[in-house]
Amino acid sequence: MSTTITHAGGTISASMAAWDASAETRSIVHPILGRSDPDITLRPTGLRRGEFTLVFATGAAAAAAWTVLSEPQPLTLSNSGVIEVAMQFVVAGGDLSHALSSAGVWSLRVPFQEIA
Repeated sequence: MSTTITHAGGTISASMAAWDASAETRSIVHPILGRSDPDITLRPTGLRRGEFTLVFATGAAAAAAWTVLSEPQPLTLSNSGVIEVAMQFVVAGGDLSHALSSAGVWSLRVPFQEIA
């Protein structure tokens, strides 16, 4: 799966190794004293947030991506194999992590908050 992240200065190309997303449900249930049925405030579900892992061919590519993803800016994610992950996002809600596996594979774990 070829993944592209577009930013103000260009693009990051990598493979996506993992994707984990959730969205806050915001409807509220209000129990009412003396009634068996609650009042409900219906609200739309929030935008996705979570974490994905990118894999890079070289340490230099991973380091360059780290530099871009460390800058506060809106980003656009697209993936050639899984169109459902496409979004505009910011890096937020956790720690940006850089790793080198024993097999020599460089990866970045990216926390995200969808913005559109």
